Amino acid sequence: MRWYFAIDEAGTRSEAGDLAKLAVQSRALCPGLEPRLLYHGARNDFTRWMSDAGVVVIDAVPPCLEAMQAATARGSFRAHSLGHWLRLAIPLIDHDAEFVLYTDCDIVFLRPIDFTAIRPAIFAAAPEFAPDAWNYFNAGVMVLNLAAMRAAQPGFEALIRARLDEDSAANFDDQVALNQAFRGHWDRLDPGLNAKPYWPHDPHAGILHFHGPKLGAIAAIAEGRWDWTDATARSIGTLCAAHIPRYVSWLTDLAERLQLIDMARAIQLHHLAGRLAAHGRDAGTPKLDLSVLTFRMFPD
Repeated sequence: MRWYFAIDEAGTRSEAGDLAKLAVQSRALCPGLEPRLLYHGARNDFTRWMSDAGVVVIDAVPPCLEAMQAATARGSFRAHSLGHWLRLAIPLIDHDAEFVLYTDCDIVFLRPIDFTAIRPAIFAAAPEFAPDAWNYFNAGVMVLNLAAMRAAQPGFEALIRARLDEDSAANFDDQVALNQAFRGHWDRLDPGLNAKPYWPHDPHAGILHFHGPKLGAIAAIAEGRWDWTDATARSIGTLCAAHIPRYVSWLTDLAERLQLIDMARAIQLHHLAGRLAAHGRDAGTPKLDLSVLTFRMFPD
């Protein structure tokens, strides 16, 4: 199974770059993956690391880049990450494979997965926040039917360009575009293939996605360094702070699975789980914002 992930040059200098390396290391737990990185920017130490690790690095450009740049110049749009938009280029780049896996950089593989059993009509994806909320999917893990995606590409890009022409495109991103364009036309992916650490621990899950707080944020929360005064930070941090026992279980499980791959990383995760467990016993937990867990872009 070809496995695509994507990042831009700026992302390689952030925590996303380190998480991408962890994802590549974890593929040892899921044999049969052929890793391919879509990359936008100048080659650097990160891309050399990826090549040395057996990853095929492919220079790529997000579809509709010129429309994004024009909207940015008008002040009506700002791309959170060009790396995320690169996922939309996969059907235009790969003309050989029938089905491929795409993941964000902030995932880890936990066990072998039989991807041959997943054959979506267009693509398969799992829910965003709640594992049973199928009205809106998270695009961090998808199995793509490339021929079907290519056939839909002209209309999909037309939708993106139309949205970017609007004055209210500030919060528009690739995941929103996918949900709007393919609403009612995507297949359900086993939520265990896009498990979130704020969900109940599932020892049979295949892919863990650090959706929301990344490892650096989790450490900041555990050490009392998180900025709870900022509304956005409070919303993101709530996913961890309101579900500390679940995070501890996932981190402990992950540390055990990584022992034979990267002992230093396994020890780091084990210590993080311990600090987080200790923080969870602290009575000084700030008031949390749980509204993000009831997010609904579309009616059920």
